[in-house]
Amino acid sequence: MASLNKHPMKKALFLLIVMLSAVEASAQKHGRDKIDSLSAILKTAKEDTAKVNTLIALAYEIASNSPDTAIYFGNEALALATKLNDKMGIADAHNNIGLGLDYLGKYKEALQNLNVSLKLYEELLTSSTASFKSKILKGKGKAYNIMGIVFDDQGNLPEGFKNYFASLRIYQEIRDKEGMAKTYHNIGVLYMKQDNFVEALKFYLAALALAEELGNQRGIAYIKTNIGNIYKQQGNYAEALKNFFTALKIHEESGNKKDKALILNDIGTIYSDQGNDAEALKKYFSALKLNEELGTKSQKASNLVNIGIVYNKQGNYNEALKNYFVALKLAEEIGFRENMVISYIKIGDSYLALNKNSEASRYLNKGLSLAKEIGDLVSIQESYIGMSALDSAQGNFKQSRENYKMYVIYRDSMINKENTEKTVQIQMQYEFDKKELLAKAELEKKDAIALKELQKQKLLRNALIGGFVLLLILGVIISIIMIQYREIRLIKKERNRISGELHDDIGADLNRITMISQLLHNKTNQDEEMQEKLMNISEAGKKVLGNIGEIIWTMNPQKDNLESLVAYIRRFVTEYLEMNGIEVNIEFPDEIPAKSVSDKYRRNIFLVIKEAIYNITKYSKATRVQLSMNLEKRTAGIEIHDNGIGFSVKEKQNWGNGLRNMNQRMKDIGGNFRISSGKDQGTLINLNFPVH
Repeated sequence: MASLNKHPMKKALFLLIVMLSAVEASAQKHGRDKIDSLSAILKTAKEDTAKVNTLIALAYEIASNSPDTAIYFGNEALALATKLNDKMGIADAHNNIGLGLDYLGKYKEALQNLNVSLKLYEELLTSSTASFKSKILKGKGKAYNIMGIVFDDQGNLPEGFKNYFASLRIYQEIRDKEGMAKTYHNIGVLYMKQDNFVEALKFYLAALALAEELGNQRGIAYIKTNIGNIYKQQGNYAEALKNFFTALKIHEESGNKKDKALILNDIGTIYSDQGNDAEALKKYFSALKLNEELGTKSQKASNLVNIGIVYNKQGNYNEALKNYFVALKLAEEIGFRENMVISYIKIGDSYLALNKNSEASRYLNKGLSLAKEIGDLVSIQESYIGMSALDSAQGNFKQSRENYKMYVIYRDSMINKENTEKTVQIQMQYEFDKKELLAKAELEKKDAIALKELQKQKLLRNALIGGFVLLLILGVIISIIMIQYREIRLIKKERNRISGELHDDIGADLNRITMISQLLHNKTNQDEEMQEKLMNISEAGKKVLGNIGEIIWTMNPQKDNLESLVAYIRRFVTEYLEMNGIEVNIEFPDEIPAKSVSDKYRRNIFLVIKEAIYNITKYSKATRVQLSMNLEKRTAGIEIHDNGIGFSVKEKQNWGNGLRNMNQRMKDIGGNFRISSGKDQGTLINLNFPVH
């Protein structure tokens, strides 16, 4: 290792190989081809944005099972993205670092990273093109979702809801089914924690429908787990175990240790409720071992509380307290308030059983206070029933009755018969709809086969007739094409003739008039009025010559291509702005594809840009103009951005003729015209138009 310390590059390479080896081992365990593929790409990747994206994708895939390694890759992506000034990569990297930190229970640091990413996404959205907007919104939706998870893990349900619904709105806007499924599931989890089983099941089933449509086995496992938890809360243990074991099988096949630990913990609670303490402890200790391997403190704390509950039930109060206090310490370290509440109450119950009333009162009151703060209804009623028992043991029967009344109030506000019936009804409706859809699909399949056979017979019977008709139609089409081709050739020939005459005859005569008026202007030094008139003639001639030049360029069929349009715009803008003392920066693609652009398109696009440049020189008081162009497969976009005084768009609702004409010209060619400005903020014009 001494030699590695002397050579930092070798040390970095060594660390990367070690990390990749760990990832590959994880991939083999999980059977995930995606992780294998990403690891292979990373070994030979160049230092570019593609490598940034690979590191981010890899960090996301391994976060749940190897959060430390995920954070390492997230930081590698962040460093490279910062070096490349890749803002999208920087934001995505902070997202994944935040996710890894959440898995480690480092909630404060996780939120810091997620706030950075959200700020970057907002900045990117203000200057993004339409094609890039969806990608930015997807990253923003992911940030809100992870932030919701962090608040959920801390027991802050209101903030969890707020961020999940913000995420859901974004995913619905961009129609991201995978993101919608995850968010539906997470919202269901929060409703479940509030014991609102009806709303929880609605969101779980919405998530399950999307997960099944996408074939997302891992998502199906999560949702089955939580549907199982609803049945567990209602005492339907057989249905709960059925869902849990379905989920457990999926996690075992994929090698997902974190979620396997969660399922084992849930199964353990059912065995505990059924009085099978030995089997419950077996599941809890299996889950605890997995969580110790993964370093997930929040789940480890939950396992310890459940182990303590079993020992408490068996009368082994000291062993129960030992587990409760370890769980409490872990929960306090990571700010896991939900687990802190449970630990406080369970510690109070154990002290009560040991007749240590002072300690019991202290911890039960702590539990009640924190449970009210986070809105944990189950824990509130457990605190009141514990305090009622404590008061009764101390002979304070009046206070015991008051606490018991409070317990009854909170108990009755939770699960009731109507909610249970609605839950069963929703589940039955889902199963019925699913079966009905399958039966409908089978019937449609049979109908399709019968229809296909009938169509085959018709095709065979009508083959000769169809062939004859096809040949006839083909002949007509060829004739029409030949006629149109001849007409196009004649039109092009005529356009060439007109542009040639404009250039050779009218252009030459106008040029001569301009030169003569300029010469006379220079000779009539004494007559100022005559000088002014001659100068006006000269300037008018120059202007007409310029306009004729534009017409000649428009009519020339050899210029009906995107490359010619781009070159003409570049030359005009550069010459005109430099002539007016305005700095110009043009960013056009180095290679312009061979795409056709009709004379109508070229003229309209050029006239819109010309009007925009004239307005800048006349009104904006700008010193710098940025002209840029981006090309997609079937569309092109041009942006004109000046640093002038700008104007209030709201005050310009009734556009002047110039802006109205620009908008109409773009509509005429199937394009879009957008303008945004503000006082002292410059003006941005966006043009989008189709190319073929």
